[in-house]
Amino acid sequence: MSVVEMEQEKNSLEADVITSGSTWRAIWQISWPLVLNMLTIAVASFADIYVAGKLSSATQAAIGFGGQIHYLIMMLAVALSAAATALVSRFWGAGDRPQAIKAAQNSLVFALLFGSFSTLVGFAVAKPLLNFLGAGGEVDKLAWEYLRVDLLTPIPWNIIWICNSIFRARGSTRIPMMTWLCMTTMIASFDCLFCLQPLHLGVSGIALSALVASSIGSVITLAMLKRSDLGEALNFSNGFDFKESFAWCKRLLRIGLPACVQDLAWLMGNFFFFLVFARTAHPAACQAAWTVGFRVEEMFAGLPIYALSMAVGTIVGQNLGAGKPDRAERAGWQVAGVGAATNTVFGAVMFFGAEKIAGAMTAGDPLVVEYTTQFLKVIGVCEPLLAVWLILFGAMQGAGYTKWPMWTTTICMICLRLPLAWLLTVNFGWVPMGTWVAMSSTVITLGVLAIIHFKAGKWKNQTV
Repeated sequence: MSVVEMEQEKNSLEADVITSGSTWRAIWQISWPLVLNMLTIAVASFADIYVAGKLSSATQAAIGFGGQIHYLIMMLAVALSAAATALVSRFWGAGDRPQAIKAAQNSLVFALLFGSFSTLVGFAVAKPLLNFLGAGGEVDKLAWEYLRVDLLTPIPWNIIWICNSIFRARGSTRIPMMTWLCMTTMIASFDCLFCLQPLHLGVSGIALSALVASSIGSVITLAMLKRSDLGEALNFSNGFDFKESFAWCKRLLRIGLPACVQDLAWLMGNFFFFLVFARTAHPAACQAAWTVGFRVEEMFAGLPIYALSMAVGTIVGQNLGAGKPDRAERAGWQVAGVGAATNTVFGAVMFFGAEKIAGAMTAGDPLVVEYTTQFLKVIGVCEPLLAVWLILFGAMQGAGYTKWPMWTTTICMICLRLPLAWLLTVNFGWVPMGTWVAMSSTVITLGVLAIIHFKAGKWKNQTV
């Protein structure tokens, strides 16, 4: 029996766990592979920034600029991923396999199209955007060296994202985990091989490792999907109905675009930080500290919580499809509690271990170490509410309820975080502490608002 067949048998035996029985068992079954999945992604992210740190703080700053532009051009993949999860999980929970397959098939078609579009747009806007964001001198040069390779990755990454969303929506989280284990091993190995010894490609080697690993990973995940019980999504032998596909596109975007705008508001705020840092006496040190701090937070307290957020989205979607809204709500609160407790521990590690972590992750620049230490201490305080915010918004996203989270996130990011960051960092001269305080304050606000709105329960009546 093959790995995929064994996985299908496990899914068949465990299918009812998500919509019946103990919600704690359902949470555990869906969550643990996703947490391991995200930890492997964290290792890949750590490898990038660690290898960059072996070169220079300018290289770390360049990775920060390049990484944010990469996230920008991946926004359509975020939209499709949210929509695919909501639709496939709802149809699967309702027992409507043909509609689940159609949702999966159209998600994959648009993943390929949007990936191609993202690459073209990326090459058109990358250099002007680097100049606009204040990436000058050595940082600008290194960021472009990174991006001219990295901008070739959206197609394979889109395929991986959407295939993994389809597997998660189905309730199968082990296959994405195994795929990412393979890719992380490749990324960490290729980072050292391409960037350091023996090829000495520098910062472009980091991007090349991602390109090679994602290309191989996309082939693996498509092969796994082809052999799964949703494999018909890759069958186009009966032709392709463009009119029907257009209707599916509208359906996908109606759910996905608000999630995309929500993430775009967060990303625009990150771009704004580079403009704020450019007004300080030591912009490169601020940029490097933000890059290192962001990756450390992502590794400790971000990606594991994203895993729980994706898990609860599947559980909520399937239970709403099965007509069990109360069970969906109970699972949301339970996962949020687990996330808050977990991030309390991670936040304490970031706060009390800030200086040691900063010293280990930087290239030895004392100013970068100082600024990174400040980041980890201030951001560590808000980590429990970061978990609540992301998980409860993920639960609502799993229901297809994406407009309220979009407006709330956008308003908080634009009307609270950005003005506060500018005021404290530039006007008051809290360099760069003012930016860290603005970030933490926004997370706390969003966490409180998520609790209030999730309790109100309007998301349970969302139709897809």
